[in-house]
Amino acid sequence: MLKPSEFWALLVPTGDKPDAVFQQQLLLLGDAHRAAYKTNIPLALIIALAFSYWVSLPTVLFWFSLVFVFQSINAYNAARFVSLNRTNPALSGPELRRWVARFAIAIFFYHSSWSLCLYLFWVDGEVDNNLFLLTIIALSLTPTILLNRSSLANFFTSTSVLSVFFGTALFWHDVATKWPVLAAYSIFTASIIGYALRLNNGSHREIVLSHEKTDLINALSKSMEESNSARARAEEASRAKSQFLANMSHELRTPLNAIIGFSEVMNREVFGALENEKYKQYSSDIHDSGQHLLALINDVLDLSKIEAGQYSISTERVDLVPVADECHRLVELHAEVNGLSIVRSFVDPLPNLEADERALRQIWLNLLTNAVKFSPRSSQIHLVADYTDTGAFFIGVYDEGPGIPQHELTKVLETFGQGTEGISRPGSGTGLGLSIVKGLTEAHGGEFILESEVGLGTRAIAVFPKSSVIAPDNPSITQRQRAVSYP
Repeated sequence: MLKPSEFWALLVPTGDKPDAVFQQQLLLLGDAHRAAYKTNIPLALIIALAFSYWVSLPTVLFWFSLVFVFQSINAYNAARFVSLNRTNPALSGPELRRWVARFAIAIFFYHSSWSLCLYLFWVDGEVDNNLFLLTIIALSLTPTILLNRSSLANFFTSTSVLSVFFGTALFWHDVATKWPVLAAYSIFTASIIGYALRLNNGSHREIVLSHEKTDLINALSKSMEESNSARARAEEASRAKSQFLANMSHELRTPLNAIIGFSEVMNREVFGALENEKYKQYSSDIHDSGQHLLALINDVLDLSKIEAGQYSISTERVDLVPVADECHRLVELHAEVNGLSIVRSFVDPLPNLEADERALRQIWLNLLTNAVKFSPRSSQIHLVADYTDTGAFFIGVYDEGPGIPQHELTKVLETFGQGTEGISRPGSGTGLGLSIVKGLTEAHGGEFILESEVGLGTRAIAVFPKSSVIAPDNPSITQRQRAVSYP
């Protein structure tokens, strides 16, 4: 059961702020009444002609004139609101209430003039005429629903006018069957009111859903604009970063190469002995630090090119054995110092790859360097190259290190990402190695796979597509054998 305040809110907007839903309901009402004269005026003319059989012509013309005038006023009022809505789609609460009142007043006078026929056209003793009159007024409730379903204030105004005129006419003319007729009319009116409430509720829901959809579309459009703007800013920032790194590469490498070269000259005492042994130690430290910084700058620049899609891949037929030899030689000394042994586990015969030799060397070297950093003493590092079950080919490294927890596998592949083990070891690196390996592998159309189990070790392989594999030169060898087994 609706409270009085809730029912009143259905009739008129209660606040002072714009009410888009209520204004949309009034707009539907205005559109309906603006076009209603097209059917109402011809219908009134037909009724006037029909009653001219029983009633004098001046009376009929007087009634038709009243209906025509008030119908025109009602249509004009509706047209003004529709026009106002185009220029001001957000009317305030008080303005909306004034328009509700204007619509109600216009419909009050129109239906009053319409219902006046119950008195002007009533002829005592003419049962057919009078029954026709009562039927017309009763049936007028149906188009009233259709015209005023979007505004309960207008519906109740028109229904009240029709019902008052209908009831008073029954008693004014002292109809013998007034009570049965009034009872039937009341039941009919009650059903009409219930139907009107359902139509109004449905109309209200449709308008609310329409506004929600519009708000959602606007929000999505705004989000898309913001996203496009953010993307444009990100692209601009990326271009600025690439430009900065390109400029800085020369500015940083030139003095670094000078520092590395001069410190090497001093360390070798090319121009004479250094009198103080500390100077020789310092020059060696300067040389090592310069080399470390240069390697770091190269990593950052390579990664920047990969992320920007500007890393150029120059493919050629690559023999993997010399590449493996060079990578092995570069890390062998460091591995021996840590008590590690590097074992090759290559498929036999070893095919060639259609790839960028420099990129292959960096992939293998980065993986080997990582394995040497984290593997425990007296353990083995496996340098691997083999086919996958699908015919693709992979190169990589297996180690027997501490392993990487499953929840950190994604993190270590991110730029500057390091796992717990890397963070706990000062000087273990910047977290760029695996990111570069992943980028270089994907630049070849391949896939980088990192698998690990805590306490057992890590398996890091770069898988190259089957199309990049060049069959061994000796086609008679069909059986593939591994030189050394590996986990």
